[in-house]
Amino acid sequence: MRESSKAALGGIVSALAVVIMLITYISPLLVYTAPPFAGILLIIIIEEISYGWAVSTYAAISALSVLFIADKEAAVFFVFFFGYYPILRKFLADKIKKQPVLYALKLLIFNVALLSAVYVCAYVFHIDYSEFSDSGEVMMLLFWGLMNVVFIVYDFLLAKIMLLYNVKLKKEFKKLFHR
Repeated sequence: MRESSKAALGGIVSALAVVIMLITYISPLLVYTAPPFAGILLIIIIEEISYGWAVSTYAAISALSVLFIADKEAAVFFVFFFGYYPILRKFLADKIKKQPVLYALKLLIFNVALLSAVYVCAYVFHIDYSEFSDSGEVMMLLFWGLMNVVFIVYDFLLAKIMLLYNVKLKKEFKKLFHR
């Protein structure tokens, strides 16, 4: 692929991801669903160009999200996990062949990222998590457990989406961009 095509593809994916992040204006429920969907778009960059281009595209989407997305919680969740995870997932799967080690590492990375994102939201962007303080530790543990379930489902879906892309969509994509 020519450099100009790579740059165009990176720009298109970045623009689409930012548009997906902008839908957080519609509903507060989209704060937790928009970042994973925006991250899924990076699969195209990983598969068609390289890890380096995917990291650059992630950085561009992250910067634009932090600057232009009003809901900083969504931007933080994209920056701290859902944006880079598709890149990291593919990289780890290529390097680590023992499945139990791979899954343990993925869960560790997710939980560290989740903890970091919650702290940044609370202490940098002053996002109010008072709904957790009323019910105490039980609500926080429930939130943490549900986010881990969301991560496991997300990881499973990423694997299926990557497979779908490589089996069905890659041929169509090459017709558009590899001229």
